[in-house]
Amino acid sequence: MEVRALTTGRVRLKQAERGARRYLSGGWSDATLPVHAFVVEHPGGLCLFDAGQTARAAEPGYFPWWHPFFRLARFELGREDEAAAQLDPAAVRWVVLSHLHTDHAGGIAPFTGAEVLVAREEWARARGYGGRLRGYLPQHWPAGLVPTLVDLDGPALGPFGATYDVAGDGRLVLVPTSGHTPSHLGMVVRDESSTYLLAGDLVHTAGELEAADPELAAWCEREGAVVLAAHDDLAPSLLERAAVPT
Repeated sequence: MEVRALTTGRVRLKQAERGARRYLSGGWSDATLPVHAFVVEHPGGLCLFDAGQTARAAEPGYFPWWHPFFRLARFELGREDEAAAQLDPAAVRWVVLSHLHTDHAGGIAPFTGAEVLVAREEWARARGYGGRLRGYLPQHWPAGLVPTLVDLDGPALGPFGATYDVAGDGRLVLVPTSGHTPSHLGMVVRDESSTYLLAGDLVHTAGELEAADPELAAWCEREGAVVLAAHDDLAPSLLERAAVPT
């Protein structure tokens, strides 16, 4: 199965990693990070892992002025960078949202004709006023969005204690990757020749996995799994390298 990266703009963070001064105006980093979504060409249809960011996030007034969290990142993208501008939404059968932060769920509106899968606890955590306080933006989700709420009750896979099989054939398997949010999901993509771990915000780059989760990193090494993180500039080149026969 082919896996492709869709880069839905860039995000610019503050230079300082901690401290109250980060919340003041200015102090932006010179560097930016990509905001990736990933498309898997499954035999049963396309699966989009994360919906990426919406161009509205670069417009004034999209983020609530009162929330300090949104003073720490600046999104840089146009309509042509959205996931829906890079593939036909009508061709997408499943959308898996690793979690519901805006850079992963902001671009969901054109894809609501697909089955949208979200961890049950993540959906509960992100809704309503409580969700807004936690840094989610439920007020921007499309009206009528009714996701499939996922409970990880399938068999263990490697270091993962439970799973959820999206397509029922073991090729698109959701796994728990908590940390960034308590119910954050990853997805293991497997066929006869390749294994990928779509990691969302579990780590910023594939190179950080060994320090963040040595057991998972060791399993990926044994499986030959390509680790694809949402903000890793190297993700497209990792995919290109994986596609070259050895």
